[in-house]
Amino acid sequence: MMKKEQTLQEILEEKGITQRSLSKLLNLSESQVSLLINGKRRMSFENGMKIAKRAKVSPTTIFLSLNFAKRKERRTQQ
Repeated sequence: MMKKEQTLQEILEEKGITQRSLSKLLNLSESQVSLLINGKRRMSFENGMKIAKRAKVSPTTIFLSLNFAKRKERRTQQ
């Protein structure tokens, strides 16, 4: 179960999912996966669904984690 407001990075770490394994799952380079995780690249619905299935969480959890990461980044920039 997801704790309140986690970033995608935190979810992946908690589930023991590496960027390398995600790059294979999504057929993307590790640098592209890094951009996805850090909210610098837009997550497609299809990739969000694949990550959710691999992490055994709801797709909503994945997409909300991206929004949380963006809000967190904005607060640190202020």
